[in-house]
Amino acid sequence: MQLADFVRIVEQHQPTDVTGVDSETLAAYADAVYFDVDVSAIDERVTDSESWAEGDHFYEVGDGRISAYPPDWHAALGGIEDLKRVIEVIQTETTEPEGDDREAVTERGVPEEKVLRVAEVVAGIDRETAREELKRLRQNGEIEEFASQHRNPTIRLA
Repeated sequence: MQLADFVRIVEQHQPTDVTGVDSETLAAYADAVYFDVDVSAIDERVTDSESWAEGDHFYEVGDGRISAYPPDWHAALGGIEDLKRVIEVIQTETTEPEGDDREAVTERGVPEEKVLRVAEVVAGIDRETAREELKRLRQNGEIEEFASQHRNPTIRLA
């Protein structure tokens, strides 16, 4: 498991009334699951940028907490139920393709898995609810899908 995946998973399982996760909680989870992680390695990747920044970062979100996603995404998406808005924010804010095929946002759109993760971690939308909403958006022609036979198709607003 990659460090970014670990942080996202821990963050995903935190109470929804707080943004991000503190380093003590990350260390406790790492110990509990025997994940060999140097917490200082996390600190080296933290940026204080309010918006998406190119590179493999974690974002400072206040009170000693970090997030896999930038503060402005939390501000724009926290507590919403509009999956189209989630896609729009990712598509607009992520200005450079980066990451592996699972995560890379390109001119063709956003990988479905990234939409589901952001919806779950940032907006607090249940994963199954988000899947059903994506299905509805596809059926209504509100999103376009590329490589639809792929298990992680790229989607964008129509």
